[in-house]
Amino acid sequence: MDWDDLRIFLAVARSESLSGAGKTLRIDPATVGRRIARLETTLTARLFTKTPQGYSLTEDGQRLMDPALAAE
Repeated sequence: MDWDDLRIFLAVARSESLSGAGKTLRIDPATVGRRIARLETTLTARLFTKTPQGYSLTEDGQRLMDPALAAE
């Protein structure tokens, strides 16, 4: 698993949006979305659910939080 993908995952989880994560990381929100999609494909798991309020973690996303935080 790529650290940069985990870093982006954490930023989206914390900000609950691609634009918020992009702003924090100083990268384009479209790139954030592509990296999350790539991570989900790699893990064969859906990590976020998009709601009107923003991005929320799925059960698989919740399970990834501890390892991602430990890597941080």
